[in-house]
Amino acid sequence: MTAGLRASGATRIAPYLTAGDGGLDRTLELLRAVEESGAACVELGVPFSDPIADGPTLQEAAARALAAGTTLDGIERTVRAFRDGGGTVPILAFSYLNPLMSGGSAGALGRRLASLRQAGFDGVLIPDLPLEEAPVLSALAENHGLCATLFCAPTTTDERLARAAEATRGFLYVVGRTGVTGANTAVSHTSSAYLERVRKFSGDTPLGVGFGIRTAEQVAAVGEHAELAIVGSALVAAIHEAGSGGGGDATARAVERARTFMASLVL
Repeated sequence: MTAGLRASGATRIAPYLTAGDGGLDRTLELLRAVEESGAACVELGVPFSDPIADGPTLQEAAARALAAGTTLDGIERTVRAFRDGGGTVPILAFSYLNPLMSGGSAGALGRRLASLRQAGFDGVLIPDLPLEEAPVLSALAENHGLCATLFCAPTTTDERLARAAEATRGFLYVVGRTGVTGANTAVSHTSSAYLERVRKFSGDTPLGVGFGIRTAEQVAAVGEHAELAIVGSALVAAIHEAGSGGGGDATARAVERARTFMASLVL
């Protein structure tokens, strides 16, 4: 996956979808829609009851998915169906550590990582994974054929940034600002300097910038520094708005909104 992102030569979109928001059948259709819209990869959010890094939009999406009975096993079946239908876009499970550790042991984590890979996932992103534990998790994921993608933020020191860049796989997720997901991210002189600092340590590893990207202008600005623009809360909100209210065509409306939103991110 790393080579593919680096070789693309242009900043591409990495959409985030909350698995099970609107039902897993809708999630399957949305995966197909964003792939057809040119997604470089997809972050598929595993709903969790205490998503500490998420803002209100993604918290509400996770709550809806959990209320609908979404489970990690069900998400794996959905990704397997996507792969069986010919879907090839890389998919990363965006999950807090707790859902992956059901059973409470390193053995349980290894079994879950193996199961994710067998279902068709390509990687994992774990926002509450301590950096001190990241090399162990990264090695374990790699043993099961998965990329473990790590995070850095504006507050990350050079020493910790170097360690994150060394341990990450696939790409390095660059949090565009401090705070939770959803708020607007502006690529200012200060943030440009931050991204340049990250690049000094990341070398050839692709960078993905997220937290608050929602417009084509922001994607273009991110593109001066990174290979991926990660779009989450704005897309999730647009899909939910289009697909709410029920009716037999609710999923069709949600899928069409996903397509138009993805198209709107390209100047």
